[in-house]
Amino acid sequence: MAAKALAKSVVDDILLEWRLGQLSQQKIAQMKDVSKGVVNKICKGVAQDLASNVTAGVQYQQALSQHDDRIVNAVSKTVDEISKRLNFFRGANMLVARTVVSKVQTDGTNASYQDLNAAATALGRAQESVVGKLQKNFDTNTVQGEQRHLPVCSPEQLRAINSMLESQC
Repeated sequence: MAAKALAKSVVDDILLEWRLGQLSQQKIAQMKDVSKGVVNKICKGVAQDLASNVTAGVQYQQALSQHDDRIVNAVSKTVDEISKRLNFFRGANMLVARTVVSKVQTDGTNASYQDLNAAATALGRAQESVVGKLQKNFDTNTVQGEQRHLPVCSPEQLRAINSMLESQC
């Protein structure tokens, strides 16, 4: 006799609970009225990648709980505004990258180091102008709560990388 297939919503709930990182697979199985083996099979290879977000959210709320509503509202509004601005520029950076890739794929042309550098510099200046220099304090390169240190390349290294990429396109 074949096992009854789980509804997509149940599978999604199990995955979400697992990704949040607050419950064991046994607890999730009990909550969803399924076996631990089913939960294990669904969650196999899935990272608990939202656990650091939960921790950061708890810390944020704990810090705000010590203040009155006026301060809580002001901080929340400021956080929302800065987040919107950072998301805008993250999207703009991705748009530039997609445009360059599209240009290379459709036209067969190569983006020169100068083109890429000019676009990156313009976006960087605009972001600094809109978000402010404090943006450096925001952890925009975090994976599961760990800081990623992005490599810093000299202009000569960037030119060499660009030449290598151009020769492969």
